Amino acid sequence: MFFIGIVTGSLALAGLVAAGDMPDSTPWLIDLHSSPADAQIQQGVCGIGGQYCTSPGCQLAYGPACHGNIWPRGHDTSDVLRPKFGQVPYGVDITSCTTPGTMALTFDDGPYHYTNELLDLLKENNVLATFYVTGVNGAKGAINNRSTANPAMLRRMLADGHQIASHSWSHEDMESVSLEERHRQIVKIEIALADLFGFFPTYYRPPYTSCGADCMAELASLGYHVTNYNLDTKDWQVDGAKAKANYETLLAKANPRTAGVITLAHDIHLDTVHGLTQFMIDKARQAGYKLVTVGDCLGDPRSNWYRDAKTGNPVSESVIGNAVSSYVRPSSSSPSVTVGEKTSGSLSLNRVAAPSGIKEDDDSVEPQISAASLDAVGLRKRTKATDLVPFH
Repeated sequence: MFFIGIVTGSLALAGLVAAGDMPDSTPWLIDLHSSPADAQIQQGVCGIGGQYCTSPGCQLAYGPACHGNIWPRGHDTSDVLRPKFGQVPYGVDITSCTTPGTMALTFDDGPYHYTNELLDLLKENNVLATFYVTGVNGAKGAINNRSTANPAMLRRMLADGHQIASHSWSHEDMESVSLEERHRQIVKIEIALADLFGFFPTYYRPPYTSCGADCMAELASLGYHVTNYNLDTKDWQVDGAKAKANYETLLAKANPRTAGVITLAHDIHLDTVHGLTQFMIDKARQAGYKLVTVGDCLGDPRSNWYRDAKTGNPVSESVIGNAVSSYVRPSSSSPSVTVGEKTSGSLSLNRVAAPSGIKEDDDSVEPQISAASLDAVGLRKRTKATDLVPFH
């Protein structure tokens, strides 16, 4: 491709890469599109496939093929009522547990190749965690796309008792995008999760913890608890050994008798799943911490962790259980309606079609929760070559 040659040659001349070392258009990780479209920059086309179109990084304003511009199948949540329930504050920066002696292990940016193995590890250790999931970053496919294993992993998170929270649609910096795009980043992941479960989270973590006063105000109006962390393992930046050292150093400064801890790690990194997590569990228990979810460590009942996509109210335990075991998505054969109309499906919300020129994700095939199906989509890959690029 002509533009690729220009970019490669320019970087080589600048000394940033050796000539011939720039990657070609071979898909990186997995390619979201069966027929890759061009990813674009302001000056022109820079490449095709997942290597160029993954989010974050792909410039949304200039690349209709950017994965972040994909619109999830589902019903619009914008008009859902947002009553504020419970005692946890809304739209303020929460960085630690309010219950002394508790620690909440949190994992950002999944689900991904290693997430199922992390769930196995947590189950073996009888530990509950909180997963701040993204909608489409890293070429993993939309989280409600039934042709991927993402829905199965999300259902397993709920079934195992973990907390699912929002980390935006495609991991964009909320202070760098337009007001309209910021709203889309919040709502599109709601649409995807409500499409799977009939509810969506009330807990949110801004990508890069980047969220100023206006962003916080919008999250408050949308009924979100903004929950960051006070112990960053830096696993997104360093190798497993250094991440362990970071964790141990910061843990030694905390006192379980007087405070609680929220950690940050990522289930998109092999070292985190196979090494760091077990280390964190063992050291936390040795120090006297009880390992719980973020909602638990803030004293918030599980029903408050999610908002019903139909009523806006808290979600009962029975509804959560039904979402795992018997939630049936409205039939794909149901007639489409325009925005503003009501549907006869189980959600009775507005149907959102992808805006003109934007790809709508295809979720026509639901994977089975089995070892064979997980193998088929690469969930059991165990090579660091498939780690996502660093972001947090």
